[in-house]
Amino acid sequence: MTELVDARLVSGANPNAGSDDAAKGTQQDIYFFTSIEDFPPGVGDLSLTHDDAQGFYDYVKQFNTPNGWYRDGNVGQWIYEETYDNWQDDYGFDAAKVVYHSGHGGMASNGVFSIPVGNDWGGDHWTSSNDMRLGNEYARYVFWSTCESVRVKGGHSPIRTWSTANLGLRMILGYETTSVDNGNYGRYFFEEWNKGKSFSTAFLDASWRISHGQEPAVTACGATQAEATDRLFNERLFDAGRANTAWWWWRWYDRATLRARTLAVPRGTRSAKFGRAAAHDLAAAWTDRFGGAAKVVLGTSGSREITLAAPAQTDQQLTDDEAVAVARRAIERYRLSEHAELAVDHIRYDRHAGASADERVEPRIRERTVGFVQLIDGTPVVSPDRGRLQVRVDNDRNVTGILDSTRPVADLRDAPAAPPGGADRDVEELFGAALQRRLRRAASSGRVPSAVREVPESSEVGYAVRGDSAVLVARREVEVDFGGGLAKRYVLEEPIT
Repeated sequence: MTELVDARLVSGANPNAGSDDAAKGTQQDIYFFTSIEDFPPGVGDLSLTHDDAQGFYDYVKQFNTPNGWYRDGNVGQWIYEETYDNWQDDYGFDAAKVVYHSGHGGMASNGVFSIPVGNDWGGDHWTSSNDMRLGNEYARYVFWSTCESVRVKGGHSPIRTWSTANLGLRMILGYETTSVDNGNYGRYFFEEWNKGKSFSTAFLDASWRISHGQEPAVTACGATQAEATDRLFNERLFDAGRANTAWWWWRWYDRATLRARTLAVPRGTRSAKFGRAAAHDLAAAWTDRFGGAAKVVLGTSGSREITLAAPAQTDQQLTDDEAVAVARRAIERYRLSEHAELAVDHIRYDRHAGASADERVEPRIRERTVGFVQLIDGTPVVSPDRGRLQVRVDNDRNVTGILDSTRPVADLRDAPAAPPGGADRDVEELFGAALQRRLRRAASSGRVPSAVREVPESSEVGYAVRGDSAVLVARREVEVDFGGGLAKRYVLEEPIT
């Protein structure tokens, strides 16, 4: 019988449990953190990196006392470089099994990853992957919550960037693209992990909840191709064992958009109220629709998620049209559109590839996720982790999993009549005002951004879900170029009143 698990009622499992040093309890050398918002002059400041690290820190400190957390001006080159990266056997990026950095990052055309640090302890305020030697002491998992930290496209690969620096790391988690400045990465990671997901899947899915435009990437190492792939797709407990780095395997998410975006403002409706049917009741209704011993997980946001099968291991490749057809049949079979109007929105690709010192395996698609968006009175929801239905389809046309965050709409409300001359403000005017506020904050650090560009396919008028309501907004992602190879993405979301 299908089981219902309410993740909102689960305090959480210990990600360090089951590994060879789990018995240490609160003994140190398990976690170490760095985050930077206030950078030296010449580097644009960030806003939410401390919140990002805090989410990860708050979760793991339930089980183990972290070695330390260095912030802003206390973050120097020594933390990441070989001479002092295990200073006093407690502090630095090789002083703990799991290390987490949130800040700026960028990758040069030669594949070298660099980050600005908080002070000029080493003569300047930069360090790079060329300067690091990690994993020969304690480090086994490195989280780079930065832009371009694990690039996999355009001639780049994790083995190219990290092979010299990696002396025993099991996994490196980061981004192919510029990432969004957001404070929820660390918290979302453990919310996804507590659904029973592997580390890599939890990391990728946490990122997807924040933005569908950024491309998270994870790499794992092993003595053989089989060991590296198994670690990448299945490892979900932090292990102290040093990895053999003969083989590297990596995976990442990217997407193809299937629905045209519009900035047209619909007339009349401005807000909606969702029905009182509890998320738990919606999830309970699912348990009658799926046979076998499947498990429905109710997420902290009220989403319902079920895994039906592991992706098939096959050399055949499905087409996008075939994947959409399979997803539509699943919606009909499991009655997933009974309370919500849906439109196909995008296809997300779970891609993977690998390499050793003398062999390269070209990228393949492991499975496709067909994303549908909920329409409210014909207008789409724009929140990336609300009002969505995701159907995962493998290359054998199997539905491997479904995630549903749609909700029934109980009431629609029109905007009050505008006074004479009080028509809606132009949407581009709203974006312009929001961008100027963002740029003023960025420039307050002394670094005036050199360029701003709109992230493709990110601009839309639609509904943002806020609690039990949805309000009409204009939403856009922009990428701000700070110069020196550094950039960051920001979400502009303005209510339309």
